Amino acid sequence: MIKINLISDEPTVAATRRKGPGISLGAKQGDIILLAVLAVALLVTGARWFLLNSEVNSLRATEAVRRAERDDLQQYIDKVVELETKREQLRTKIDTIRQLKEKQQGPVRILDEISKTLPDLVWFTSLTFKGTHLTLNGMALDENAIATYISNLHASPFFAEPTLVNMQRAKQDSFSFKLECNFTYSPSGIASVQGATAS
Repeated sequence: MIKINLISDEPTVAATRRKGPGISLGAKQGDIILLAVLAVALLVTGARWFLLNSEVNSLRATEAVRRAERDDLQQYIDKVVELETKREQLRTKIDTIRQLKEKQQGPVRILDEISKTLPDLVWFTSLTFKGTHLTLNGMALDENAIATYISNLHASPFFAEPTLVNMQRAKQDSFSFKLECNFTYSPSGIASVQGATAS
């Protein structure tokens, strides 16, 4: 009698192949990925730290150079400050001397300018000068002479507009008067002309 085997041997072979040893990472695969990520993070952090450290060192070196330059320039800065202080002191002394000169020449200049503006038929009885304020007391033979004198004072650059405080008839057909005005030692127009002449 003939026997026919309808079951193939292939399933046995496939089963045998499946039973054989295979390579499987399983849980170790997650550990390897984690280690790789940590390694990359450490590399990035190390590179960043190295760059920052280099930048800090560069900034410190630049700061040291700047400090050295500042220390070198400090003596010149101190010298400039000293010279500025001396210049201000000299300017103050020059201004003081100029003011003293003006005050020294003041009475002479005032009398000179008053006499230049004084018309005929007018004379003074008293003159008072305080600061820049001038008070004139005088006599005149007529009213027109007083008006002329006021016009002369007003036309002079050394006198501000004069004010007639009072005028009254005195004895022997004469008039007494009192004038007030301010006197300027160096009028702007005169000062500019003198400065141009001096230069």
